[in-house]
Amino acid sequence: MTDNWKEMKNKAKNELEEGRILFKKARRSLTQEQQQQARALFKELAAGIKTKDQKNLGSVLEKYDAFKESHFSQIRFNRAWETIKELFWIILVVFFIRWILVEPFRIPSGSMIPTLLVGDQLMVNKLVYGVQIPLTTKKLFNLKKPERGDVIVFKYPPNPREDYVKRVVGVAGDEITMRDGQLFVNGKEVPRSYVEPYTGPSDTGFCENYDLFSEELDHASHPMLLCHRSHQGEDFPAVRVPEGAVFGMGDNRDNSQDSRYWGMIPTNNIKGKALFIHLPLDPTRHYLPRWNRFFKWIR
Repeated sequence: MTDNWKEMKNKAKNELEEGRILFKKARRSLTQEQQQQARALFKELAAGIKTKDQKNLGSVLEKYDAFKESHFSQIRFNRAWETIKELFWIILVVFFIRWILVEPFRIPSGSMIPTLLVGDQLMVNKLVYGVQIPLTTKKLFNLKKPERGDVIVFKYPPNPREDYVKRVVGVAGDEITMRDGQLFVNGKEVPRSYVEPYTGPSDTGFCENYDLFSEELDHASHPMLLCHRSHQGEDFPAVRVPEGAVFGMGDNRDNSQDSRYWGMIPTNNIKGKALFIHLPLDPTRHYLPRWNRFFKWIR
């Protein structure tokens, strides 16, 4: 009985799966009464599968077989083709999510330490600034504009095949300058306060000792690193951010190739805003996870 029951149950599952597809194909040719009859048979099959009443399920299968022979016999059904269609829709949904909504991004360098560490993998909101045409830097339409303090992922202007991540410190119309390592926006010193010596993961070999600061852009604070040494004379001449661009810098301020070196970031190059870290891996420990950084929101 057990083998017969398993065989009958599997047949019922296959008939139910196939029947729902056949019903969609034949729906227009069925009367309202026939459609209701088909739905009722599907419910009976689903309920019969959950029970162990072999006699009842056998009776339902007989009724369904008769209905199928009468109303679905002319419908062509190719299981391989149906599977291909399902896979196509799954791929299409994944493509839509990746290119329109969110996309994963891996941090390859230490320019955003301590906000982002080497090995962090983060999710990027691609819809926040507008809908971008896949595989291009053109947008179908724009939504909100990048704001100071946003951590953005963008196509590197000198080589758009590469993706970079930086923090927006200046938007269109802003004047950006640095004097003795201190950032100024529109002639005003960007507030920062010393926190403590930094002892977390860093880009080894560049600087022996770092200091951790809290920097404030538009009343929102974020962590920032400076190498523990004098920055006197380390100036960046004043520049005006043009329309259609932003000025980006790394939070690891002394070890970041950013807009100070290769210029502005065109807003069309921006892929999206960094949301949260979904997979923090530590390359110094054989890519084992950093457990305390899972699903950490980026600010």
